[in-house]
Amino acid sequence: MKLVVKIVPKAQMRARHGVVNGFSRTYKDKRQAAEEEALMTLLGPYQPTQPFQGQLLLGVKAFLPIPSSKTKTFKNLARKGVVRPTTKPDLDNLLKHVKDCLSKLRFWEDDKLVVGYLPHTGKYYSDEPRWEIEILECPHV
Repeated sequence: MKLVVKIVPKAQMRARHGVVNGFSRTYKDKRQAAEEEALMTLLGPYQPTQPFQGQLLLGVKAFLPIPSSKTKTFKNLARKGVVRPTTKPDLDNLLKHVKDCLSKLRFWEDDKLVVGYLPHTGKYYSDEPRWEIEILECPHV
């Protein structure tokens, strides 16, 4: 399964901790909840009728906006994939955000089924920010 979701990739934020009504609790930041909701809305039409089962490989390309402050040379190299993002957000948190949303939408039983990442997984620059996601079932050995 391959899908393209046209939204600026965002990373999973750290859980927040606080006291609510006298009880210590952990909760998601409101911005995180809004980002998840936006991504899940766009992923919804791709939701499989039955969740994937078994061992899975996940490919995720996060195409981040090219910073407007960069030089023309930098922008041209970024468009060609020669220069790739080395700033925040980090790849682990980008992947976590996608996997959490796919789990909530029941693309799979649990993200523990993801046993590896496809070779192209990573952060890239683009004039058209988006997620490109690929889910493959591992062939049985």
